[in-house]
Amino acid sequence: MKDLEKSRLKQARESLDEAQALLAGNMDARFVLTNLYYAYYYPILALMNEGNTPTIMQSVTLGLFEQRFTATGKFKKEYGDAVRRIFSIKPGCGGEIILVSGEEVKVLAVLAGDFIQDVETNMAKNSCINRRGNGYE
Repeated sequence: MKDLEKSRLKQARESLDEAQALLAGNMDARFVLTNLYYAYYYPILALMNEGNTPTIMQSVTLGLFEQRFTATGKFKKEYGDAVRRIFSIKPGCGGEIILVSGEEVKVLAVLAGDFIQDVETNMAKNSCINRRGNGYE
């Protein structure tokens, strides 16, 4: 795994840890959602970097993730659903408030942890394949 990929996964873990701390402290959902969004987005950036895919716009990057990783079965469909959902409910530049239940936020947080772990496992496995010279898509 390359340094940039490791860095992105570290950022994802930090974002998830912060989201969980904010959630535990009953902080404003907007702060929790912003951190959760990055807990999902950073692993996607790591995957795109591994495949040398440019990341131009967040919406395009998320679409490529779904197309290349969840639609093909490399990652669970529920990760694609969660990414799409968190992208739609995270606070935008205008600071608009979107109603979301605390239970949904908790589910998204747990799934984010699973997603980060699955990406780490997948990338570590593929790094071993690359070292043996078998290549990677």
